Amino acid sequence: YWSLKFGIPKKKGVIYDLRKDGFQSVDRPVFFLSTGRCGTKWFASLLANDSHLKVFHEPQPNLGSQGKTVYEIYRKSKFKVSENEKELINEMFLAGREQYLRYSYKSQKRYVETNKQITCFAPAIHEMLPSALFVHVIRHPGEFIRSAIRRKFYEEGNKEDLKRIVPVAGSEDDARWHQFDQLQKNAWLWNETNNFIEEFKSRIPAEQVFTFNFNELTKDNSVRLIHFVGAGIRESKIKKTLGRKSNIQKKGSYSPYDDWDSSAKDKLIQICGKLMETYGYH
Repeated sequence: YWSLKFGIPKKKGVIYDLRKDGFQSVDRPVFFLSTGRCGTKWFASLLANDSHLKVFHEPQPNLGSQGKTVYEIYRKSKFKVSENEKELINEMFLAGREQYLRYSYKSQKRYVETNKQITCFAPAIHEMLPSALFVHVIRHPGEFIRSAIRRKFYEEGNKEDLKRIVPVAGSEDDARWHQFDQLQKNAWLWNETNNFIEEFKSRIPAEQVFTFNFNELTKDNSVRLIHFVGAGIRESKIKKTLGRKSNIQKKGSYSPYDDWDSSAKDKLIQICGKLMETYGYH
C-alpha cells in the first residue's frame, strides 16, 4: 500500500529508528498553513511536477477534528502547553502521519502537505521536525467568506463543522459567538486562523516560513515559492499550471465581495480589519 503511494523504497527504515533520532533523517518536509478555500489543491498540483517531492492535498486521516482539539489546547494555554499536553499533541500528529514520514524517508522523497487541517499542529510539527518548512497562504477575507458560505460553513446541520474551530469557552469571542450570523462566524474563522498562524510564525526562524498571497497568483510569486521550497520545476510548468483552476466552488449562491452592501462589509471589517491592513487588503 505505502510502496504504491511513494514508489519502490530506496533504503530501509523503521519507525523505531526514526523516533530514536528525533526524525532528523526526514529531509525538510513542507506544510501549508491556511484557512482553506485559498488554492491549496492548486499548490499541490504545482509542486507535484517535481518527482523528488511526494505531495498530498488531503492525506488520510485528515486530522480535522484532532486539529480543532489541538487549537483549543494551544489557545487555552496561550501557547504554553504542559509536557503532558505536548506529548499528547505529538502522538496525535504521529498517529496520522508517522507512516507518511517513514515512507518519505524510505523512498527519499520530500514530504509535502497542503491540507488546511494540519494548521493548528504547526507548533508541534516545528518541534518534532525542526527542518520543516511552512507556507502560509492568505486570501482576501471577502473572497474566503463567500466561498465558505457557499460551502455551508457554520450552517446548522453541517456535519463538517465538527472539524471547524470555534471560540474557546470563556473567551471574549465566545460571549459574542451565538450573536454572530454566518458571515460574522466565517469572518471570525478567517481572522482567528490567520492570527494563530501569525503567532506561530513569530516563534520560528523567518527563513523557515514563506507567506503567499493567493490574490497575487503570478508566475513571479510562484517562482519565489518554488525557490523557497527547494523544488525543481521549470517556469514553463509553472505557466501551464497557472492556467488551471482546482477545487472550484460551483454550488451555492452568494454575491462576490464587491457586490456586498455596506452593512455586510462593515461586519467583515469590524472583525478582520486589523489583519486586512497588515496583509494590504484595503
